[in-house]
Amino acid sequence: MKKFYLSLLSFTAVFVFFSFNNSVQLNQNGLPIDSLEAEKENFVNIVKETIKGKEGVSSDSVFRDIQMLKGVPAENLLNIMNYGFSKALGVGCDHCHNTTDWASNEKNAKQISREMMKMSGQIRDMISNIKEIESEKATINCTTCHRGEIVPALKMKD
Repeated sequence: MKKFYLSLLSFTAVFVFFSFNNSVQLNQNGLPIDSLEAEKENFVNIVKETIKGKEGVSSDSVFRDIQMLKGVPAENLLNIMNYGFSKALGVGCDHCHNTTDWASNEKNAKQISREMMKMSGQIRDMISNIKEIESEKATINCTTCHRGEIVPALKMKD
């Protein structure tokens, strides 16, 4: 019975906090989301609206200035950007993109990410040639180094 009352008390405290805090946004499951996630979700929804009916079409046929990930279905490209790059670096869409002109190359971070993708591909090729690695699917991606930060750690934390 004690667990029940503690659970009820916890639920009530959370409910009261969110009831008086109007700035908290909720996701589709009714859970609080931070402003970065809310902003990304908003941009993804806007882009999804513009590609409606073309989700399975090759991204380079749907979007302008696709230099990497050509052939990837348009909807998959959005997921790669949102759940891959964005989470790996802990950034929003506007880190690499002008969100009023997605094809613009005005931000250096966009070209840097393209070069980093090439580098990752080269490293994956190198890893596949290391016979001593026991994993059949040894790989790297943005998260391997960035771990949610724009600048990868250059030393271990104390």
